[in-house]
Parts: sequence; structure tokens; C-alpha cells
Amino acid sequence: MMAHIKICRAVSLIMTLLFVGCSHPVTAVKPVSTPGDMVHIPEGWFLMGSREDEGILGISVGVDEIPQHRAYVQGFYMDRYEVTVGKFRSFLEATGRKAPRIWSVEEWVKIYPEPEDDHPMNGVSWYDADSYCQWVGKRLPAEEEWEKAARGTDGRQWPWGNDFNSPEGKIMANTSEARVGWTMPVGSYPEGVSPYGIYDMAGSVMEWTSSWYQPYPGNDMQREAFGEKYKVIRGGSWENPSVPFARTAYRYSVAPKWDHPAHGFRCAMDSP
Repeated sequence: MMAHIKICRAVSLIMTLLFVGCSHPVTAVKPVSTPGDMVHIPEGWFLMGSREDEGILGISVGVDEIPQHRAYVQGFYMDRYEVTVGKFRSFLEATGRKAPRIWSVEEWVKIYPEPEDDHPMNGVSWYDADSYCQWVGKRLPAEEEWEKAARGTDGRQWPWGNDFNSPEGKIMANTSEARVGWTMPVGSYPEGVSPYGIYDMAGSVMEWTSSWYQPYPGNDMQREAFGEKYKVIRGGSWENPSVPFARTAYRYSVAPKWDHPAHGFRCAMDSP
């Protein structure tokens, strides 16, 4: 009888170790709150790219935007606003990294205004943007993450819908149509937010992504630029017209070292 009891106790102990662990108690996983000034983009499918027949104002969609396809992304966080001059200045001061040329090249200094801390940082190369994101514990968004954050799941042309202007005729983004001629403080166009509440994804500065410029699945076009030579940059800018540059599906290939005054960025971060 005693031997039977010992065997039962031994079996019970083994089962406890298997399901609970040798020495660590099981605890509930606590939900992680959204980091400050970031927005959570849920995992799931969305429509990426363009159909061949959906040109706007007589301008055809880019041949690199087709075919439109369903793409899946894991949940992630995206900065609500583009990285500002003030934040980037703090990065330079803390790291001793060389300042972008836009602040020192004589030709640019004559043309462009003094940088203001609440404006989006511009004139940055891909390497500058990538280094900043790493410094703050984040990363650049992948191209598909950027597009989902900008257009949601319904394939809309602009972050706010399928018409560039609001019903009242108000321009919804800082593109050349706005006739500002320079960047604006981040968040200056609240009517133009994306379905997830992210600002300025259709204007002010074009934004670097982490992705190499590659053809979409099902696109057999041969293009010398495809490969690991150029990075994809997204969104419109203060110096470009809304069509085609500010459309959510528009892609532009840029050499990573190119630090044009219309180039800026925002960061992303994995969702736990």
C-alpha cells in the first residue's frame, strides 16, 4: 500500500514539473502599453499596390505599383509624427554625428529657411534615418508597413480617402498644391490623418523605409533599379504635386546616400 502511494506521489510530481516548471511560478502576461507618440497598427491583411486601370487625372499608376495584391503584416507600432528637427538635433548632440548637409552647404543655406524644431527633419540620408531610429530603440518601417499605416485595409488613394481635397475644398496635405514651399510643423493637417491616426503621410517630406526596391509578387517586369541598390521612399512632399507622389501606393527608388531636402522619416517598432 505504501509503495502504491509513493508511486502516485512521484507521478504527481512529474506532472507538476511538466506543466508548471521546476522552480519558476507561472504568471500572467501583462499587456504592453503603446509607446508615447506612437500608434499601434494591428496585424492582418490589406490591399497593397495599384490596379492598372486606376490612374488619376489622366496619369497612369506606376508600373512598379502593380499588381495590386493582398499583403499581410504583423502588428507593429508607428510614430504618430515624422521625426522633428528638435529630436534629430538631440541625436546629433548626444552622438557627435556629423550634421546633415542641408544645414551647411552654401547653396542650400541660401535657398532653405533655418531649421525649426517642430518641423520634420529633412535633408537626411537613409543612413542618417536608420541610425536615429536605432538610437531611440526603434527601426525604419518596412515598405508594406508604411503603406498599411497610410491607407488602412480598403485600398484608398490617400490616407483620408479617395479625393485629394476635402468636401470644402481644403487641401489635406502639404504638397505643392498647398503653395507653402517648405515644410510645416508636424501635425499641421489634422484632417489628413490616416485611418489609424497617423499624421502627414501624404506630404511635407517623403519618408525613408527599410525596404530595398524590388518588384511586387506577380510583376515580371525587368528593371535595372530592382535589387539591393536603392531603398524605397514613400509619401509626398512640400515640393512635389499630389499626383503621383502623395498617393498611398506610390513608390520611389532612392540611393541610400541621397540626402535631398524633401527626404525625411519616421520610426517604427515591433509589437510584442
